[in-house]
Amino acid sequence: MPPHGDPLMGHRLSLPPDPGTVRRRTVWRRVWGLCASLLGVVMLLVGAAGLAIVPSLIEDEKAFGTATSCTALSSPQDDCLRSFEATVTRTVIKEQNKSSEYTLYLNGPAQVPRSIDMGASEPLLKRLRPGDHVTVTLWRDYAPEVRRGRVSQETADTPEGEPIFVCALALAVICGGAYGLYAGATALARARRHVVRDLPTTLVTRGKEAAGAALCALPALVVGDFTSVPVMLVVWLSLLPLVRWIVQRQQQRSTGRHARPPLHTA
Repeated sequence: MPPHGDPLMGHRLSLPPDPGTVRRRTVWRRVWGLCASLLGVVMLLVGAAGLAIVPSLIEDEKAFGTATSCTALSSPQDDCLRSFEATVTRTVIKEQNKSSEYTLYLNGPAQVPRSIDMGASEPLLKRLRPGDHVTVTLWRDYAPEVRRGRVSQETADTPEGEPIFVCALALAVICGGAYGLYAGATALARARRHVVRDLPTTLVTRGKEAAGAALCALPALVVGDFTSVPVMLVVWLSLLPLVRWIVQRQQQRSTGRHARPPLHTA
């Protein structure tokens, strides 16, 4: 509180901002508004591109599921499973709580990848040593299986699950891009007004809604792993009204008559 001996203190606190300060802050708001808008547009384009390739990923997943082993009559253009011999150069097995790595490094024909994510150490990876000869099964540019003798192991290098993952990632990126474009456009359109009156609370509200919508891609991803992309999209869309309701509910509690009043300092 202003001391009683200085009656002009309260008047000085209510003075409008300096014109030079207003101009500088206005320019700054427009700069970050432009950057946020451009970033939002880029994210929207990336997210849209991700959704656009989902149908082709679904077709690849279906084609892989019906692929059979190549025969002597198969041509190089046939979409079948091919086998190539390779030699193990080294293996990496790191089992940690937050992240794990199961990588097999190979030396072989040009078609065989130099490294394969095996997904787990069992049943084959932990038995392999440098110099061991293995048979790698290839489908297009994927290596879905590695075999040595009678022991084989399916790898993590398959098209299975890619449509669901790409779709979930694209949805999250689109949410971030939409909010970036909204926040940037708002800053550009009302930069001077926001310098004088501060940023509107709707930016915080829309940010919470965008973050919640992006997080909804996670449960949709889990559902999609057991169903399909269309079901995943339905689940994600059905969660959006719930996110909006939760944000509005939280907003009402923070601004309601029972909200905690701000602390005053002497």
